[in-house]
Amino acid sequence: MSSDSNVQDDSLAEAVKSMEDLVNEAIQVYELDKEKTNIIDDLYNSLKIITSFLGFSVDLHPALLNLAPETRALLTPTLDIFITKPNFKCEQKRFDQLTLEETANILRYAIPTIISMARSDRMYKNKKITFLRAATKKLQRLPSSNIENIVTDTSMHIGSVER
Repeated sequence: MSSDSNVQDDSLAEAVKSMEDLVNEAIQVYELDKEKTNIIDDLYNSLKIITSFLGFSVDLHPALLNLAPETRALLTPTLDIFITKPNFKCEQKRFDQLTLEETANILRYAIPTIISMARSDRMYKNKKITFLRAATKKLQRLPSSNIENIVTDTSMHIGSVER
């Protein structure tokens, strides 16, 4: 009977060891999930500042969010995602509420697109500012363009106007 007792004790000890392993794994998964939440919150807050300033919206390919091909998805400057389904019903998701896979997919796609849009906007604004600088320099060369150089004659009076 002592061999049966030893076998039972060994299987109980093995079960306790398995439960300890399960608890350790669960704690590690919990810690990783907490870290993921903190990282995504930081990412969301930082990106939202940039995208809100730039003001660009990006059309997203539906496959990035595991959606049907006929679905339209739009990432807004506030990092909301508007999803228009084939039946024309709409839903809204926040960027920080996506899965890890969806978040990574959108970052891989949207960041280069936003960089390209920002670069185009910068070049457009640079051209306009260059034009305005050139126009300002041309106008400053005129002798009367500076308000301090304008002399007003206060000795002249206007008489009555005849009808």
